[in-house]
Amino acid sequence: MMLRHVLTFIVGLACGTAMAAILVFSPIEIGGVSNGSWITNPHIGSNDANPLTRALVARRGLLALTREEAVYFTATRDSQGHNLTERCAYEVTGQMPPTRWWSLTIYDEASFLPRNDRNRHAVSQTTARTDASGHVIIPIGQDEDGAIATENAGLFSLTLRLYHPDPAVLDDLDAQTFPRIQQLGCEGET
Repeated sequence: MMLRHVLTFIVGLACGTAMAAILVFSPIEIGGVSNGSWITNPHIGSNDANPLTRALVARRGLLALTREEAVYFTATRDSQGHNLTERCAYEVTGQMPPTRWWSLTIYDEASFLPRNDRNRHAVSQTTARTDASGHVIIPIGQDEDGAIATENAGLFSLTLRLYHPDPAVLDDLDAQTFPRIQQLGCEGET
């Protein structure tokens, strides 16, 4: 009888530890909201964040601001659902959600800025090119035109930060309009 209790305790402890590890080392978007290629966890920076979300944020090294100050969206796939990779060129185009200021940053597979000679890891509301209607046009790739350089990024992610977003953005994250990530072509394609 005692052995059964000990085994039950050990199995429970092992299962709990395994689940916590899976959740903490999993993509930050688990439990999140997706909008096209963009995914966010609305509990990041919120008082409602559960202990696992807080552990996930701490493990990733995010210095998450409160939701009213910033909302973080991540894309690991283009608008066609393909993984973002340094072998391809992309263009981020379209309208940004209403916010006081935004930035777009590339991160490599280890969640670090990729090393590149051009030192181009991010664009912002003040540096991005826009068309006549105010939509952004952000080239991403290894050529000289890339506003964000992908050298040494491998499979990468893009993080869109919305600083002081409109209350409407916070109220309905999945109803907002986000820019598309269009693949323009890849190395080795004919």
